[in-house]
Amino acid sequence: MPNFSPTQENYRDLAQALAKFTSLTQIKTLCYGFNGILLKNNLVFLNDSAIRSNLADEDLTSFALFPISWGNQLWGLMLCDASSVSQKRLELARTYLTDVLHQAFAQADVPIQVWEPLKPNQIKQLNYFNHLMFPANSQPRSTSADFTMATAMIDGQAISNDDAYQSIKLAVAYIHQHIQHALSLHEVAEAAYLSPSYLSRLFKKYLHVSFVEYVNNQKIALAQERLALTFIPINQISAQLGFSQTSYFTKIFKRKTHLTPSEFRQRNHAIQKVYTIPRDLDWQSSDSVYDVTRNYFKRRDIIYRSDTDDGTTYVTQIGDLTDSAGTRGWVFTVDGQQLLQSVDEVSVQNKSVIQWVYMNYAH
Repeated sequence: MPNFSPTQENYRDLAQALAKFTSLTQIKTLCYGFNGILLKNNLVFLNDSAIRSNLADEDLTSFALFPISWGNQLWGLMLCDASSVSQKRLELARTYLTDVLHQAFAQADVPIQVWEPLKPNQIKQLNYFNHLMFPANSQPRSTSADFTMATAMIDGQAISNDDAYQSIKLAVAYIHQHIQHALSLHEVAEAAYLSPSYLSRLFKKYLHVSFVEYVNNQKIALAQERLALTFIPINQISAQLGFSQTSYFTKIFKRKTHLTPSEFRQRNHAIQKVYTIPRDLDWQSSDSVYDVTRNYFKRRDIIYRSDTDDGTTYVTQIGDLTDSAGTRGWVFTVDGQQLLQSVDEVSVQNKSVIQWVYMNYAH
């Protein structure tokens, strides 16, 4: 490998040049380096999971693969969407992309060249050779430098379950750390090193709700706490939770709870304590609210007691607050709604947040 080592600034320059090329020619172009770097949509991706998920979003069977040589070594690939591009335009693209590489890596003291695109049968032969070297029963876990990426990425399935689990876990953690800000799918995806579309699919797969529903449910749960336990004005609560307009906050709040924020505050001013349990990856679709609640308090060493009467399970104590002669006690809500079923009869499938509320029944 040559002495010159590209910097992040070099890669950013190249990513910008490729984005400009895509805009001018309408030929979507990506660059993949065998050192584990992907340039796509004016962004530089270094994380293996992010690279896989971003490639998984593309139909790579329609891309022309241009090998890149750096000195006497194979360095990476330029990938151009050739679904509606003539051979002549591809040849012109190859010349332009070679110039772009020279400009981005001007300090390099060795020749950099973009080769002619690999033919389909050549890609097949490379894949065949890969299987000869790494039979199915001895195939090592793939890395970002796997040359089989062009054929392995189908609807995101190339990413391992462990990678997907860790990515969605990272996304959920980011949401809860930033729940008091406006959150977009793109922002959270970037924080989890994923493409937005892939993260959206992971939410459906692991949490069984859409990204927007999950975020809104967490925000409304937090709003319910503040409405019940504080005197903070509604417009301030709206702003604190990242809503740009109070009217939109009110709309979402009413959709979730069937009450406006002011109606909710008026009806729930007697609430003394709220425990909020946001959905995490430990929840199983077969779990009940009772199962999730019990596990949540047990992990946090919080006293939690329940009783059964005529087949109905009641929570009688959380922490130091207990039922008191039918005048005060614990009730639960799921995604902002108070339910009439027994706590062990309500499934958490497709649910995002549980709240336990201690209130005075007389009010």
